[in-house]
This record gives sequence, C-alpha cells and structure tokens, in this order.
Amino acid sequence: MIRIALLPLDDRPVCRTLPGLVAAVAGATVETPPATLLPAGRRPGDPDALAGWLGTRRADAAVVALETLGLGGLIASRLRDDPVPAVLRRWAALADVTGPVYASTVVQRTPDADDAGEEPDYWAHHGRALHAWSAALHRTLGTGDRPPTDVPAEIRHDFLRRRQRNHVLNQVALGLAADRALDTLVVGADDTAVAAVGTAEWQWLRTWTGWLELGDRVLAHPGADEIGAVLVARALTAAAGRSPRIAVACAEPDGLDRIARYEPVPVGAGIASQAAAAGATVVDGEDADAVLVVHPPQPGDADWATAPPADTDPAPAARTAALVRRLLAEGRTVALADCALGNGADPRLVADLAADGSYARLAGYAGWNTAGNTVGSALATLVAYQVGRAAGTLDESAARRLLAHRLLDDHAWMSYARPRLRAELGTDPTRHDHVADVDVPAVTARIEELLTARWRELAAVPGLTLTAGSVTLPWQRTYEIDFALEETGDQS
Repeated sequence: MIRIALLPLDDRPVCRTLPGLVAAVAGATVETPPATLLPAGRRPGDPDALAGWLGTRRADAAVVALETLGLGGLIASRLRDDPVPAVLRRWAALADVTGPVYASTVVQRTPDADDAGEEPDYWAHHGRALHAWSAALHRTLGTGDRPPTDVPAEIRHDFLRRRQRNHVLNQVALGLAADRALDTLVVGADDTAVAAVGTAEWQWLRTWTGWLELGDRVLAHPGADEIGAVLVARALTAAAGRSPRIAVACAEPDGLDRIARYEPVPVGAGIASQAAAAGATVVDGEDADAVLVVHPPQPGDADWATAPPADTDPAPAARTAALVRRLLAEGRTVALADCALGNGADPRLVADLAADGSYARLAGYAGWNTAGNTVGSALATLVAYQVGRAAGTLDESAARRLLAHRLLDDHAWMSYARPRLRAELGTDPTRHDHVADVDVPAVTARIEELLTARWRELAAVPGLTLTAGSVTLPWQRTYEIDFALEETGDQS
C-alpha cells in the first residue's frame, strides 16, 4: 500500500495521529514532520521549515492543512498577522510535492465563550459579545443595517480584519483547486452555527465552488480536526482506483435532518459531503458494500465538555443499538457515528453494544467533539477498511486497535472520566483550563485510574488495554489526552 506525507493542523492526537491509525487499517503508512516543527497550543509551528519538509518528501501522496503550511497551524491562523503574500510564498512549496496533493482549509470560527485559550486575548472579555454580533451581522446581511454592539471599535476591526485575510486565503485555495495545483480541497466550517459570519463566508465559498464548477474536487462541510483522516482515506481510494459504496442508516426517521450543535446544516448534508471527500459513493442499502449507522443529534444543550448531563435518553440509544445488531446479523460491514451529544460518546449506546460483543464487531466507531468530526473519522475508517479488504491489505489488528482507541478516548475519557475529573478538580467546564507542571503527574495518574476502571467494566474489545503510565496531556489541559494501548493476549 501507499505512503502518505501528512502536514496536520497541529500536534493534537486527532490531527497528528488519527490519520496514521486510519491508514494502517488499509496497510498504508503516514509520515509527519518532526514534533519540534509542529504547532502546539498557542505556540505556532515553523511554517518556513514545514514548507521545506514538505518539499523534500518523496511520498505517494500528500495531505496538507493549508493553515499549517502558510501560518503555522490552526490556532496560529487566528493569531498571526502574516500578510497574504507571505502565506502564498510558503504555499509555493506545494509545487515541489511529488504525487497528488489533498489539501484542506478552514473557515475561522467564532466561539460562544469568554475564553481566549485558542483566540486573540480580547476574547477573554468579549468572546460572547463577538459571537452574538457575528450572528447579527449574518442575519442582517444585504439589508444595509449595522447591528449594534458594545464591543469596542478597535476589537471589532481586528476581528473582521483577521477574518478578511483568512477569507482571501480561502479564495486563493479555491483558485489552486481550479488550476489543478490541488487534486482535492476540503473547506471545513470550524465550530460554527446557523447564523455566524463564518457561516456566511462558508456559503460564499460554496457558491464560488459551484460557479467554478469544482464540485468534483472541492468539498465544503462542517468540521476541521477530522479532515486529515478524511483526506488520507481519499488518498487510499485514489491509489486503489476504488470508490467504496456506502449506505447511511439511522434509527430515527428525522435523524439525518437534525442540526447538531456547532454546525450550520443538517447532519445528513454533512455526511454526503464527508463521504465524497473520503472518496466514497453514497448509495441505497441494497447496493452498498458497507453501512454507516448514525446515532443522530439529541435535543437540548447537554455537551460532554461544557455541560455534561447526569444521564442520556435510553430510548434513542436502544433503537440505534438494535439497528446496528440487525445489520451485523445480516452480515453487513458497519461503522457507527455517534453524534448524540457534542464532545463525547453516548454511554448508554456503547455500553449496550459492548454487553453482547456487538461493539467489537464494528468496522469503525467515532463519537468525539462535533458531529462533523465524528462523521468524518467514522467514514474515513470505514473507507480504509473497505479499500484494504478489496486490495488484500486489510490489517484486522490495526482496525481492532483503532476501534479500541476511539472507545477509550470518546467514551471512557470524554463522557466518563473527564466530567468526573473536572468535578474533582473544580474546573469550570465552559473554559479551557490549565494543569500546572507540578500537578500533571497526579492528574494523569487519576485519569489512568478512571480509564482503566471503565475499560474493565465495558470489556468491549478483548485483547487490548491501556498501557500503564502512557497517559499524557498534550496541551496541558483536561480537554484532550493522549495514551497508548497494548496487547494482553486475551481474546475472550
């Protein structure tokens, strides 16, 4: 199978590591830059050195986050003041890449929080007001009205100036796709809403995509962090000359028409675009090679990171579990996208599937962060599984490891251990926290204790367990973790 050079959005595991885990399912490999060059938190990567690294790779294909190549990362694209010409000079390294280039760009978000952890410093005091003003700007678009706000003028101007620079870069990216300098471009809408300046920008880019007749090579949908994995799947399908046929199934009649938190369109619309980006073809059930089951967004404001619920509704989980079991009993290859709540898996659903071994029979699973993140990574895994099966390179061990990894991260951590840990620490879940150096050993030891206990309770993927002492805090906060798995030899 092929070797892929990956320039990720940053060094978080879902951006840097997940694409390699997906590629491994199909027997392929992914190469990433040295960690010292990659962005980490508010520290930007070295875009000039990263451009040099990319230009010297001799891989079969390249997956490139244009924010990292041009500005040093996703967060750097919100913070740095580099002018457009400087960014374009770095993007010139794309011409030195051997093989096809699968690229991504992201429409800048406007989060609804007074939290400057990943934004300019003024977000700590004006974040919610900017979010509300952003929505008002979108709603009054074309009317000539200027919605009022208490945000100071200099902050409003800086907010819009940064967005305007990034929107120009996104337009240039469309031009690169039109000139075939990029084989594929995915335009992600990062943590947005139905009404937001970012949604307006995203819609304008979609309009230009249609006018330029780029629909076969430019895809636009909600998401950001999963795009690396999705484009790895697309590279696999292109190399294999095969487009897996995927059916989409949902136990709720209106489930695919629901709009998840942080997204501007129904989840079904996002799935269609994500599948195309991953190189798959969505078909009716009878003609499908495999099925993506969607556990759809549930009503309310519960969120496993910002407002964790005491429990979830058992009825939708039971219906989704029954659908998964029926498809497995029919001999179908199934992946599950758990979109019920933001920022974590539905505990009732995964426990139900684990109880009779159904979880271990899945070809893929995801239930993390946004619905776009979840759908994209579940589809990428399913596509890799089908490509590997057709090519004779399917690595069942890698598929099992990824299945275990996602359950440990998306449920055992996000919707089980993280809410408990944050309650113990007294963390405000609506803001990104910081774990002091002196506290890291105790915090990671407590996380390992919680994860291990929950993993033993579920017993969902026999033969794998959390490696002792492997838990780390990549950005020294409790939002995300990294860890390693190891074989136990027990397959029962």
